Amino acid sequence: MCRYLCIEGLAVQSMASRAGTQELRISVEQDSVFGPLILLGDGESDWRAGAPVAVALPPLNMALAHNLVLQGLKMGALRNHRPLYPLDLAALSQLLVQVSDLVVDCPEITALNIHPLLACGSDMTALDVSLQLSEYHGDPGARLAIRPYPRQLESVVTLNNGQRCLFRPILPEDEPLLKAFIGLVTREDLYYRYFSEISEFTHEDLAYMTQIDYDREMAFVAVIQQQDSEVIIGVTRVIADPDNTDAEFAVLVRSDLKKLGLGRMLLEKMIDYARAHGLQRLNAITMPNNRGMITLARKLGFTVDIQLQDGIVALSLALEPATA
Repeated sequence: MCRYLCIEGLAVQSMASRAGTQELRISVEQDSVFGPLILLGDGESDWRAGAPVAVALPPLNMALAHNLVLQGLKMGALRNHRPLYPLDLAALSQLLVQVSDLVVDCPEITALNIHPLLACGSDMTALDVSLQLSEYHGDPGARLAIRPYPRQLESVVTLNNGQRCLFRPILPEDEPLLKAFIGLVTREDLYYRYFSEISEFTHEDLAYMTQIDYDREMAFVAVIQQQDSEVIIGVTRVIADPDNTDAEFAVLVRSDLKKLGLGRMLLEKMIDYARAHGLQRLNAITMPNNRGMITLARKLGFTVDIQLQDGIVALSLALEPATA
């Protein structure tokens, strides 16, 4: 055992060059209402009151981080005026995602400051980083305004044709997959689902469906692999009331992939989630002609109320509390 300081090695790094780079600043602060906030702005001077700063709530993915960078450029918080080394939006977005992951995974972090951050093309160099830690007790997700992706809810099932299928919560990145999925659903099935003729879903519609708060609603997608890419073949969704007592649910399966047991598996997945989430009742409305949904609901114990005068069928299932 060494009585004095023992040096076991040295890390030698080249001095960071500031020539032609852009100085940025990334910070994490705590808000009494929204919890952790990620701030992005110019790093050449201290942030004073009233200075433009782009703000986002973790967790971030690449799409949300990219929007944060664009927000900073639009409001003047970032000045992309370096013609020699233009700001690499993808590299900065990736760094913001890494900061977000750090905040989500480590609830002990109360403050983080990366300043200055030198941006030189795709190279991001943190010259100075300060971190504040505090002991944390309780549910780590409760401190976040938006629940992080619940990976523990993923599961793999086997369809009636023997094909394996992944059930997982929907992601913001699923927007193009969801659009492709809807394109393979017949007009009749879409009418049963949305009670209206829908010719096309806009970007805003698809963003609303994919960018959800996992604490207030849930959507599971059924995903299979085709030619090294993911394909959505079914979706189930539930939205709870403010008291987390009753919830409206819906199920939609790709029209050419029925009779594989997918609809039943998706609905059973949602029932299990709703019961574990503390919900007391699941409700839905369909049409009398939607015999497949009515038959499935009866098999799973739903109360079926056919209201011919209104042209609807009300489905309801009382949920017993989840057992340990």
